[in-house]
Amino acid sequence: MMKRQVAFLTALVLAFAAIGCRPGREPIKIGVAGPLTGEQGKAGQDILHGVQLAVSEWNARGGVLGRRVVIVAGDDRASDKEAAAIAATLCNQGVVGIIGHYNSHCSIAASQIYHQQGIPQISPASTNPKFTEQGYENVFRTCGRDDQQGQVAAGFALRSLAVKKVAIFHDGTTYGQGLAQEFKRSLPLVSEDKKKEPPVTVVSEQQIPLAAEGTVPDYGRYLDPLLSLSPDLIYFGGNYPEAAILVRQMKERKIEAKFLAGDAIANSVFLKVGGIAAEGIYFTFGPAVEDMPQAGHFYGSFKARYGELGPFSIYAYDAANVLLEAVRRAGATAGDALVKILHSESFGGALGDIKFDAKGDIMVAPYVVWTVKGGEFVPLKP
Repeated sequence: MMKRQVAFLTALVLAFAAIGCRPGREPIKIGVAGPLTGEQGKAGQDILHGVQLAVSEWNARGGVLGRRVVIVAGDDRASDKEAAAIAATLCNQGVVGIIGHYNSHCSIAASQIYHQQGIPQISPASTNPKFTEQGYENVFRTCGRDDQQGQVAAGFALRSLAVKKVAIFHDGTTYGQGLAQEFKRSLPLVSEDKKKEPPVTVVSEQQIPLAAEGTVPDYGRYLDPLLSLSPDLIYFGGNYPEAAILVRQMKERKIEAKFLAGDAIANSVFLKVGGIAAEGIYFTFGPAVEDMPQAGHFYGSFKARYGELGPFSIYAYDAANVLLEAVRRAGATAGDALVKILHSESFGGALGDIKFDAKGDIMVAPYVVWTVKGGEFVPLKP
């Protein structure tokens, strides 16, 4: 009798194993790529956490198409060469789509690989226009573009800060340099006095070196000339590690110019490193999560699971949900089927309704201006 029971149980286990090994029961893999370590590691981890939350919620509901979802993560260390290598690795591991990358130069470099493989790529953070201007039908982003936030920043500088002289710095990256150029290009476009070209004088344009991991570059040679040039505003295109060092060294030199930057400085590391020097700076970013009526569930779940809310986490959360919803609607994981769904249908997200245009950009990108007050990021109310 015992032998019969053992034989029956063994056969049952083998039967379940056979079912589990069928192709339709294999897990669905999605890739997450970004700077998971290094100077920008905090931003990469914020993105990863947003995707992890979305995936955990799908799996709690039974997965997608009856299959469990798993994440395959790749660390590009903010390098375009590493990004291309990671892209090839993720494709070889059979991911159905990519959430990433963080940096624009990484997203652009990796997009060539994803395009060749026909795999959807949704970036939650890469804002350089070139990313979606390449003619690749498989690239998308849940964030806005630099030509959009550059115009918002220029309008704020002219109308709210009433600046007359501007110094423009950037970090030499695709994102940083591109954003600085968009800001400069937008200055005459948003001027209310069309007879005055340009509406402000750009007294200095400088590329500052990147902060290597564990180092603090000296920006004195770029800042010291401003003592005599006396700009009203320093506009910076770049990431939070360099921005934090820049505002500290501005304060050390008693440079009174206001500081305005883009969305990549929205990181708690900027507040910690910048300290008191970060107080009163301005930057452009999306609306506060707390002000988005659709984001309540995301906000509560993320805070409960990870504590501190990462600025780009909600964009990654929506990107992952959009990708997995496309798989559900397509009833398949083939790249061409997913790309067709992503281009043709609308999706509900924590950010609100998400609809992509023909290039893969979101239809609405509501940039607003933020400041630092009391050591915290605070959106300015209209």
